[in-house]
Amino acid sequence: MGGGSYALAAGVSGNGSGGWTTCTEDAHADVANDMIVRNNGGQSMCLSSPNYGDNFSVTKSSADSAWVDFPNIYTGCEYDGASSGQLCTRGHGTPPRLSSIGQDTSSVSYHMPASGFAGNAAYDIWFNKTGGTPYGRDNGAEVMIWLGASGVGSPGYTRKAYIDGTWWGYDSWMAAHSGGSWNYIRYWRLSGYGASDSSVKNLNLRPFFSDAEKQGTLSSSWYLTGTQFGFETSSGGAGLKVNSFSDTIQGTRRYLGGLQHKS
Repeated sequence: MGGGSYALAAGVSGNGSGGWTTCTEDAHADVANDMIVRNNGGQSMCLSSPNYGDNFSVTKSSADSAWVDFPNIYTGCEYDGASSGQLCTRGHGTPPRLSSIGQDTSSVSYHMPASGFAGNAAYDIWFNKTGGTPYGRDNGAEVMIWLGASGVGSPGYTRKAYIDGTWWGYDSWMAAHSGGSWNYIRYWRLSGYGASDSSVKNLNLRPFFSDAEKQGTLSSSWYLTGTQFGFETSSGGAGLKVNSFSDTIQGTRRYLGGLQHKS
């Protein structure tokens, strides 16, 4: 775990053994490697971690409405509905233009309960049409990469894409909320998506972006503002875990806080 001090944010409490816990809606914890874990959602849910590392667990959940909660860990910025602004990781820098990104490599390990959970385990990656930190919701595209899903049926897609040695189902549509709109782009892993324990190591996210560019749903002139990984929850959720998470952008000196960067 990276060094540094980790001040407790509002609604987050120390657990007495070097970690933290929260049951407060939209409360967040600043954790290692300049990342944030956020209790993002509108239904009652509790998160905890034994330390301030790149991990968290959902310890309680009363979620029973579709796609309302998204407990997640992220780097960069995430839209904050409570303030209509963006909640950004410490020391976040200038969002990189997609055309300047050579590779965006990520690793994650997670656990979904074998029963009692309906939802997904997914990346949620946001792009804005203009540079700098957006104030409101991003207006370019949202790229979701579903690594796993439970209780939500079989994968739905309009075409298949072979990326990083795996087949993915692709779909896209225009999303809108609170007066804003953006391209929603989904890649659904077509093998192993129902496994309780799963992981990817050094998954290059850049080919997903390139594939979306070819479909005309993402532009190389847009800016990557934040990379999140978590669980979109329709019901249940207790027992969900992110064991570890990392993300590395290569090919640009401009970076998002928390993203390791190489020229």
